[in-house]
Amino acid sequence: MARPYRRNFVGAAAAQRHIVTNNHVVGAAKIVDVTFIDGNRYAAKVIGSDTYNDIAVIQISQNASKPHLLSSLRPLALGNSSEMDVGDAVIAIGNPFGLSDTMTTGIVSGIGRSLPVSEGGGFSIPNAIQTDAPIDPGNSGGPLLNMQGEVIGMNTAIISSTNTFSGIGLAIPSNSITKIVPTLIEKGYYLHPYLGLTFGDLTSDLAEDAGLPLNLECIYVNTIMKYSPAAASEP
Repeated sequence: MARPYRRNFVGAAAAQRHIVTNNHVVGAAKIVDVTFIDGNRYAAKVIGSDTYNDIAVIQISQNASKPHLLSSLRPLALGNSSEMDVGDAVIAIGNPFGLSDTMTTGIVSGIGRSLPVSEGGGFSIPNAIQTDAPIDPGNSGGPLLNMQGEVIGMNTAIISSTNTFSGIGLAIPSNSITKIVPTLIEKGYYLHPYLGLTFGDLTSDLAEDAGLPLNLECIYVNTIMKYSPAAASEP
């Protein structure tokens, strides 16, 4: 995962003072500092987090100094990530290596990627957006924008052997943010469906050994975890 040098946030609402960022950016903290581009700094409370989608919501303290400045905030609009196609132009904003408010450009390199979560116990974030817009440590939590200035993803990770950008950046899709954030604000957590099994593709060798058609479209179940819903449904 890309590691933060400065905290990034995809959007804020002036009335509720909510800000969305990565769970791995806030970590185990309960209180964080928020510094805006004008230099004003505020304390904020972590009010909800989802490890399995690497999303967190913080809220600027109600007793924040200079509240009149907060009233002028305008949140970034969330776009529809399902409308993005490979080749669409995108913009990434963040603080790579502490260089605040850096903007980079690129395209959508892939969609529907599975992004492993380092703290998720083997779980992966589905439908991640792959981009070649340069993303480095410090971009985590920053927005990935379409050409209309709408947030279509939240920059989250890079795939690299050197911990620096090698052409593959990954972002949580905005549709996941739209779905999960309201529950994080309301309850502080988000419950995910869970089966409790591991699986792989049914290869031609496995199909032949099992006496199945070679072109059968299905998955091959490797293991079923004890006490899981999948185990409870076994005959």
